[in-house]
Amino acid sequence: MTQPPTVSEPLYFYLDNTWYKGKMPAFYDAENWEMNKLLEQHYPDLKAEIMTYFGENKDAIRSNFTPYDYHEKGWKTINLYTYGLRYSKICEQFPVLDSVTRQIPGMTMVQIAILEPHVRVKAHLGDTNAIIRTHLGISIPGKYPELGLRVGQQEVCWEDGKTFSFCIVHRHYAWNNSAGYRIALIVDVIHPDYKDRIAEVCSQSLALISMKFVATKFPVLKNMPRSLTRILQKLLALPVRLILFFQGAFKTGNG
Repeated sequence: MTQPPTVSEPLYFYLDNTWYKGKMPAFYDAENWEMNKLLEQHYPDLKAEIMTYFGENKDAIRSNFTPYDYHEKGWKTINLYTYGLRYSKICEQFPVLDSVTRQIPGMTMVQIAILEPHVRVKAHLGDTNAIIRTHLGISIPGKYPELGLRVGQQEVCWEDGKTFSFCIVHRHYAWNNSAGYRIALIVDVIHPDYKDRIAEVCSQSLALISMKFVATKFPVLKNMPRSLTRILQKLLALPVRLILFFQGAFKTGNG
């Protein structure tokens, strides 16, 4: 099997405190997926480039954005792409990584994720059921249960040079109780069920992230009715979609 099976369910966005109850699996049987094989094949070069950057810039890497009142200083990320939005200056610093991941059909996000020693990331949910997330272990300082990732009721641990894939809309969290830095490459792709709606999924997800950022500054906005939140999401998605269009996102060979 080279891609996940068809699920056939409505497009879902996490807009309020109602958890996802659809049919997407927590983890995918992704061992034979072409994307996963591609990442594992290029692991030595990807690791060399990422670890060189990390060694030279460790203290300058920023904490991952988390909405509302939650702050986790030991969870740091470097984004090359976020829902199709390309960060050109970052991509220029990772030419190998950019070149490899641009070969992946339906690619929507590329991120280097770092967990510092003795850090546990609070449980959280992704934005939509339309995204499949793959982790490639870059530098893994231990084994389960010292460190790992829990999605739904299942737990896994990273391995250097190995991948696993899961659905981000399920509640998940990660931990690193080792004395070293856990570094993983994260690549998101559109689920094949929604490949014809990739621009819609990405623009509305970016709109949702923007709304969370604003609500973090003005918490009263978190209590808006779901109907109003959905309207704002659709309105904000329109200019975002134009930005993605002018960037050339989602063209053949460009994710």
